[in-house]
Amino acid sequence: MDDKPISPEHYKPQPGGFRKHVGYRTIVWRENYAEIVLDLEAYHGNTVGALHGGVYMTVMDAAMGQAATWCPVEGNVRRCVTISLNVSFLKAARGPRITAVTRLESSANRVAVCRGEIVDADGSVCATAQGSFRYMRGSERLEGVPMGLGELKY
Repeated sequence: MDDKPISPEHYKPQPGGFRKHVGYRTIVWRENYAEIVLDLEAYHGNTVGALHGGVYMTVMDAAMGQAATWCPVEGNVRRCVTISLNVSFLKAARGPRITAVTRLESSANRVAVCRGEIVDADGSVCATAQGSFRYMRGSERLEGVPMGLGELKY
């Protein structure tokens, strides 16, 4: 298996492009913890008029990845990729915003395990999740690695 991602000529990934497209933003990020909010728009809905399940999963995945990769060293970063994401959908979100509240539960051998929940504007828990994340080389250390994309090593 080739470890390099497929990048056709017309596809030029933009770091942070998906985040910008979906519209979520980080409101709290500290060691082992992250919160991400999304102000809901009509295009976040599914065909039955509720928030699309993929939106819950996207916001949860991003928040758990951040909980796993907080870095205290200025100019350095930590990176990871999702290995697995298990989401339980509990109820439809109400109100104009959802918030993902996530925590790093453990990490060992370059794998982090996080848990989180999505709450709506009323404070009701709408979804819960657990995810596993693989740290890029060097990112398993709290001090991370120097910023800059370069060649990402898994």
